[in-house]
Amino acid sequence: MKISNKLIIKVISFIILDLLVFIFCGVFMMGYDDFYNESQGEYFSLSSMKNQYKVIWVFYNLWLVLNVLLILYVFYRFYKKMILKKI
Repeated sequence: MKISNKLIIKVISFIILDLLVFIFCGVFMMGYDDFYNESQGEYFSLSSMKNQYKVIWVFYNLWLVLNVLLILYVFYRFYKKMILKKI
């Protein structure tokens, strides 16, 4: 099985994009940390967040779920390819 340079570039590009999304979410949520007020509710509860932080928080969690699904899919494809190779 030969891995092409095009595939390597695609994988590295995807990893960089993925990391940039996490960095964006982390930097944006720093604003929540800076302006958190205990009177608004528990720390990191949705009731203590402004709408912009809620959107980023939900997007961040959705991005985590998508990453897990992608990793499971890659493992499934690898497993399927290895099983077919044995038979």
